[in-house]
Amino acid sequence: MTFENEKKTFLAKIDRSKKGSIDQKAILIIEAINQLDNYYTTSSCSGRVYLWRSTGKKSETEWINMNHDLIHSDFFNLKEKQGTIWLRFEGFILHVACRNLESATIFLVKAKSVFKKSSILSISNKIIVEVKSSEIIEMPFYCNGPLYSGDYTWLVEHINHRFENNWKKMELLKHSIKEKIDE
Repeated sequence: MTFENEKKTFLAKIDRSKKGSIDQKAILIIEAINQLDNYYTTSSCSGRVYLWRSTGKKSETEWINMNHDLIHSDFFNLKEKQGTIWLRFEGFILHVACRNLESATIFLVKAKSVFKKSSILSISNKIIVEVKSSEIIEMPFYCNGPLYSGDYTWLVEHINHRFENNWKKMELLKHSIKEKIDE
């Protein structure tokens, strides 16, 4: 199958992500990439914060509260307080299929200028560039009582600041991509 056919087939598929839709804040960058001849996006997340618990098996992870946008202190109100509950913030992540290694290298240079942790993820079946933010927070939040004893106002502001930095970087990458990456 040609790259053009792979792109057309993939972009016609139904979204099977846990969220079930593309994050609004990622749509413009996704559209900018998908308009280019040598690239198409395969997955993305504009950034999220969530409270979760798990037995240690990925398939048994329970997301208690999750948000892809700025939060308020009520985000931390827990209805059920059993087990160890973790707080995690993950910044922007994007997977981009590239026509060939040359186009992957060109895209990676643009991505790394904004998101330093970006890399070529795969070259076996498809050539995939992973654009990855370094904006991460992970900490135990609750275990038989609150583990975080600090100011919730500060924590909300800290997480929201991470979101805002993340979105500014996404905007920078979008503008960089629009500078005719294919030419």
